[in-house]
Amino acid sequence: MFRLIKKPTEANTFQGTEQQIRVLFIGNSYTYVNDLPWLTQQLAESAKETRMLETEMVVVGGASLKNHWKRGKALRLLRAKRWDYVVLQEQSTLPITNPKEMYKYASLFDAEIKRVNSQTVFYLTWAKQNQPETQQILTDSYMKIVKELKAKVAPVGIAWQKVQEANPKLNLYSPDQSHPSPIGSYVAACVFYTTILQNSPVGLSRCIYSSQFSTPQEGNRLQLESLSETDAEIIQNLVECIVRNI
Repeated sequence: MFRLIKKPTEANTFQGTEQQIRVLFIGNSYTYVNDLPWLTQQLAESAKETRMLETEMVVVGGASLKNHWKRGKALRLLRAKRWDYVVLQEQSTLPITNPKEMYKYASLFDAEIKRVNSQTVFYLTWAKQNQPETQQILTDSYMKIVKELKAKVAPVGIAWQKVQEANPKLNLYSPDQSHPSPIGSYVAACVFYTTILQNSPVGLSRCIYSSQFSTPQEGNRLQLESLSETDAEIIQNLVECIVRNI
């Protein structure tokens, strides 16, 4: 289990908690590969947001929401601090193979999230590269529980699909055809930025930074990629359209 704490920069500490949007991510490698929470935070900084985005995550490789519920660490952190949003990411294929289990533990987490006066955000993930036909099943599974619980959704998988249709040369997958490439994580970060900050992603930084490691650590950051202006505009405009109309 990796627990990554994001602290406010010294220049912003005087602003107080009312100036911070605090987000807890609960998930697995789709969250920690390329350090998605930190990347989202960097996009917010590039936009010079008046409210600072502060993120933290509880992640376990391959974990489902059931795994996180049984382990208890995510629940303890959820109850220990103030959160504006809590992101729930289900194991990548469970919404297809066992949506009933997903709904059970999503509902349990949502009740705890509401109890601490936070808001649930579901991380709607993408289909594996060689199974594009499953995207609609994933989308339907997530949207059903989103509607039932009156939660928010970060429609990352939908954005991936539209970006690939708009520019097939943009590779969003890592070589394993499942995990995100740096560009894939950038698309996801744009979706989370737009969903949480409720601002347009158009004009955000085109540079993609992350950790030198497959599991994130503080420091040791490096630039993974820099998108062309055209590619960045395609991604940002599509993300804005999808999130606004979801």
